[in-house]
Amino acid sequence: MSQLVTLSVFTVQYSLWIMGQGMLGIFIFMGIFYALIYSLEKIFTTKREK
Repeated sequence: MSQLVTLSVFTVQYSLWIMGQGMLGIFIFMGIFYALIYSLEKIFTTKREK
């Protein structure tokens, strides 16, 4: 019985570790994508004439 509990705890910890890595990857991708959009907006904006 204790082996089953230990295996279950290990499985939960491992799945949380995998989920954390996936979420970190998503946030890194979103940050890069945001920086790309922001930099392209700064490069290609036209100045308004009055």
